[in-house]
Amino acid sequence: MRHPDDFPARRSFSSGRAVAIPVEQNRNSSLLWLLLATVATLLLMAVPFASVVTFPIRMFVTFIHEGSHALAALLSGFYVIRMTIHWDGSGLTLTSGQNVFVASAGYLGTMLFGVFLLYQAQRRDRTSLLLVGPGILVLLLTILFVNGQASWLMVLPLALAATLLLGGLRLNLPMPARWGMLGAGGLLVLLLAVVCVMTGTLYSWVAGLSIGISLIALGVFTKPNWGQFIVNFLAVQCCLDALSDLKTLFFISTLTGIQSDAANMARMTGVPASIWAFLWLASGVLLLGVTLWLIFQRPSRKSAAAPSAR
Repeated sequence: MRHPDDFPARRSFSSGRAVAIPVEQNRNSSLLWLLLATVATLLLMAVPFASVVTFPIRMFVTFIHEGSHALAALLSGFYVIRMTIHWDGSGLTLTSGQNVFVASAGYLGTMLFGVFLLYQAQRRDRTSLLLVGPGILVLLLTILFVNGQASWLMVLPLALAATLLLGGLRLNLPMPARWGMLGAGGLLVLLLAVVCVMTGTLYSWVAGLSIGISLIALGVFTKPNWGQFIVNFLAVQCCLDALSDLKTLFFISTLTGIQSDAANMARMTGVPASIWAFLWLASGVLLLGVTLWLIFQRPSRKSAAAPSAR
């Protein structure tokens, strides 16, 4: 597997030959952003009420968790009945069937996504994609699964409302026409909000649309340096949130019989929920450890071996 810090070739003007130019400075800059993102995360954990700052990231992690369940269900031949996100960071994905793969996909999928983001974040030229991609992913999860099979019925009126509102704000039309477009768009949004309230999905839609659009905007408008810090910060938060959730799951599975993914696994396999929670936690720690080794140690060994290669 190619490491993100492989060195590009640059042409030497004195000899006309292409020579490999070490980019150790770029690598050090990437690692610096990772360390700064980790320090910022740890400081926020120690500051009272800092959860207000990390609240959107918590919602993002919940979308990844529930989306992993939904994707596993589709791959298993089931369909998603509904996916719900709650303001306290919890979520629920109802599917037409369940197996071991679906039940274990939430925590493991979140951890895999976090370490993938962490590894790829060391490439500055990919930071825009690493923000836009997850933003599109959250939008797709919202559109496809929040109202289940009826979610498509929300897409057309939502797109029409956005078109009317943007047209009323941006198009050079007479004022009565602009106000008419704005009024029609606002009325359509209000009707959609009423439908979402009646179906209990309003918060899920608001969270999904706002997080998805915000990530896409960050990917498009943020400069590469700051984008790399944001991606590293998002990746660190994903990994730590996943490990923290797994730690909590282990304790509640050991001390209580509360409903959880581990409890579902226990019913299907007969293996105690606490064992499944421990195995997931150990897998998460192992994934994070391997990823950090690839980021910090593997490039150093490659650099040390480079002078001997001819």
